[in-house]
Formats: sequence, structure tokens, C-alpha cells
Amino acid sequence: MRIVRPVVQTVGSLSIVVRDIARMRQVTVILAKHGLGLLIKSRKSKPEELSTTPKRFVTALQELGPTFIKFGQILSTRPDVVPADYIAALQTLQDSVVPLPFSEIDAVLQQDIGSHWEDNFRSLDKTPLATASIAQVHRAILHDGREVVLKVQRPKVDSQIRSDLSILRFILERAIEEFPEIELFDPRGMFQEFQKSITSELDFTREVKNLKRFRKNFATFKGVVWPEPISRISTRRVLCMEFLDGISIREARQANRNMTLIGNRYLEVAYSMLFEHGFFHGDLHPGNVLVLKNDVIGILDCGMVGRLSEDMKDSLAALLFGLFKGDARSVARTFFDIAIKQERVDFAAFERDTMEVVEEHWSGSSFAEMNIGAFLMDITQRAMHYRVRASPAFTMFFKGVMTTEGLAKSLLPEVDPLAAAQPYVEKLIRNRWHPKKWSELGTQNIMSYSAIAKRLPISITQFLDDLDRQQLHFAVTSKQSDRDRDLKYRLENTKVLMWISISWMIVGMFGLLLGDGKRFEILSITMFLLAFLMQLFIFLRFKNSA
Repeated sequence: MRIVRPVVQTVGSLSIVVRDIARMRQVTVILAKHGLGLLIKSRKSKPEELSTTPKRFVTALQELGPTFIKFGQILSTRPDVVPADYIAALQTLQDSVVPLPFSEIDAVLQQDIGSHWEDNFRSLDKTPLATASIAQVHRAILHDGREVVLKVQRPKVDSQIRSDLSILRFILERAIEEFPEIELFDPRGMFQEFQKSITSELDFTREVKNLKRFRKNFATFKGVVWPEPISRISTRRVLCMEFLDGISIREARQANRNMTLIGNRYLEVAYSMLFEHGFFHGDLHPGNVLVLKNDVIGILDCGMVGRLSEDMKDSLAALLFGLFKGDARSVARTFFDIAIKQERVDFAAFERDTMEVVEEHWSGSSFAEMNIGAFLMDITQRAMHYRVRASPAFTMFFKGVMTTEGLAKSLLPEVDPLAAAQPYVEKLIRNRWHPKKWSELGTQNIMSYSAIAKRLPISITQFLDDLDRQQLHFAVTSKQSDRDRDLKYRLENTKVLMWISISWMIVGMFGLLLGDGKRFEILSITMFLLAFLMQLFIFLRFKNSA
């Protein structure tokens, strides 16, 4: 079994990387064409082969298709990792492809809704309203007269995305091998979050749940509309929802809309999600914001969402409260406590750098004069130098604040996003110190401690019994880094190859000694040759590892 297991693991990992040879070849050609060949080729490649620009990088992602486009969109939400010029280019990514024939859409509808799916509609427009690499959208009318849209997943996109994910993982590992310094930004963790995000977007039932929750959260606010999902006609690959008849927020000014009212409503929606609900749209760029009749805001594409738990909101409040009090040391300590540490940190140096960021952004007067999103991202970037990073949930929140402020400044100069954020930030801080909050916390702690108190006598008795019987044991586990695990598997696999080559040499030797005739001689020489090639492969493998 010790010999079989490494062989299975080796073959398994090979199948993950080379799941689709033709697709891998296509990806390689496109990356090389746009100056990214070093991510695929060997270390002997020339450095100038990695000579791309933000525009060429975006073009390459668009050519590569849905998985890479979505990856680029996720990267555009990480200004703590990606340079500003690449962020600007990535935000222009357009996910638009050639429409599919309706016969292919019909096949998906028959599989997911049934052969008589048309019975659910009074009419359906077979010309797509919009096309993207994951889904195609068609307008329709229900029998009760409601206008809806059908968002239908493209056939086989699921398998293509999973194949692309394995290729993207391979590219990521190559990038880490070529540029070890990028491990500072936890690229594997970023990839896992991306993989989780894109696979969840393949299940439209999640978007149905998100829409229902947003509609519930904003049930009393008449300034925003979230499309109503039609659950009975929605499946994992088909999403039926209310059609929002409006124009893009980019076009509202040319249409002579009330931009002050639109701006106030947009900021109220965005800041309510971010600071109050703790459940917010993960990609609220202008393309997902419509202006409807009477200057009501409409929000689209709710597949990607962010969440902040009550504990995380408390930590954020503590961070901002320390800032409000001008206590830079408290800000540094709070951020350090909520962050993920990858190794032992020089806290004194970290604290000095954090205090510098606070002094750069905080004037000491009012949150209305402070760019909160920029402050949060700057403190995150500075922390990266110490291998201290915010969790993905906090990073998405920081990006959400920056996106809100950025959209308002570029399209809605009539409103002040910093002044609009002030009451929400102050309310977040007040709620943390509200007596009701402390009362709830006390009740929770009492319940937790009472449960511990009930278990304590039994646990002490069991501990003493084990001690008396000399049956007390301690389990010790050792953590291995990814590099250590990779080296271990390489060694195990190499042992298997060594045994195979030795077996071939023994068979060849006995063939020469005991064999009779040319057939045995040819077989023996072949076995010796294979053994020699195997030994050469093992030598080169260790040389490259070193």
C-alpha cells in the first residue's frame, strides 16, 4: 500500500493539471501571445517573455473566456494586491460573447424545467437581451402579464470552468515558482476564494436566495428595487426573475434625471448594506446599477455577495472608534487582532507603520473629511509587508466601501460620499457600546459558561480517573508547509520509480543470463535501457528540485 498510494497520487495530480490537453494548449498560446508565456514555460524562459501591459493582460483574459474573465473581475476587487493601473484596466472587463442559437438554450430549458417549459409563459423572445460567457438572457411574459427575464446557463460551461480552474491552479503554482515573493499575498488562499465564488455562481439557486434576502432587508425602502425571483421556474441552471425596465446609471445624466436624488438613494442603499445589514452586493459597479421610473434605483447580478458577522462588525467598529479618538495604537492593535498572521510578527515595527497610515488619513475632526475606503485599503497594504493580511470577508468589505465612494465621485458629483457615510459609521460605533449590546453579550456568555460548568465535574472526574490508571495521553501533531508536503510526495514517488527501475534491471539481467535466443536478448537490452532512462529521469528530477 505504501508503494501504491504515491503512484495513485501522482497519476491523480497529473490528471488535474492535464484534464484538457487541447484547452491547455489554447491557454498557452494566448498567454504567450500577450507576453505571459513565462507562466507556462520552464524556468529557462527569458524574463522579457513576461512583458505585458494592463491592456494586453485584460485582452488575454477576455480571449481565455468565462473563468479567466471572472478571475480578472475578482482581481479588480483586490487593490491591496494588484497595482492601480491593472485595477483600472480590469474594471473595464466586458463579459460579452457571441449569442448561442436558441436551439441550445431550448435544450437546457427542457432538461431543467421540462419538455413543456413554454407552458409557463405567454410569450418569449428568442432573440437574447444580453449574452455573457456563463449565461444568456431572454425576455419573456408570464400568463399573469408580468415581464420577466430568463437567465439560462450556457451548455457545458460547468465542465469548461472546472477544466479552466485546474489550468489556472497550474499557472498559479508556476507563478509562485517563478516569483516566490508573491506568496506574501496568499495567492493560494485567493484562488480558493475565487474557486468557491465561481462555482457558487454556477448554481443560480444561490442567487435566488440572495435576491430574497436583499428584498427583505430593503422591504421598507421605496428608493430601490431588487428583481423578484420566480422560484417555480428557477433551477440550478435557469433563473427566472422580474424584468427591470431602466437605463444604466452611466446614462442617467444624459437622460436629464434627478442626479442628486439618485445619488442619495444609491449611497443609502450601499451604506445600509455595508454598515447595517452586514450582507452586501459583492460587485456593485455601474453596470449593475439601473435607474428606473421616478429615479428609483434597480440592482442587478446578485450572485456575488459579502457578509460581515456581528463579531466582525464589532471589530470594525472598534477600529473606527480608535481612529475617531485619535488612538493610533488602538487602531494598530485592533487590526492586528482581526488579521491573519502567517508567521511571527515584529509588532513594534507593524505598530509604527500603522500609526503612520492613521496620521496620513485622519485629520482629527470628522469622518466626513476622511476617505474611509482608502484608509482601510492603505492599512491593509502596509500590513502585507509583515505577512499580516485581512480576511477575505474584510477585504471584500473594504473594496465595497471604495467602490461606493469611487462610483459616487465619478458619476454623482452632486453628493458627498464621505459626508453620507458619517452617520452610518457613527451608528456602527454607537451600537457597539449600546447597553442592549452588552446585555446580549452577557446573556450569551452566561449561557456558554453554564454549559461549561455542567460539563466540568464530569471532565474533571474523567481526567482524574485517567491519571490514576496511567491512561492519560497527549496527541501531538506537526504542521507541514505546502513545500514540505510537496517534497514528501516527491520522495515517495521517487522511491516507487527507483523500485520499478531496479525491477527492470533484475529482469534484464536474468534475461541475459538465462535467456536463449535473440528475442530474450532484445527484451533484456530493452529492460536495461528503460532502467537507465528511469535513473536519468530521477537524477534530473532531484537536480531541478534542488
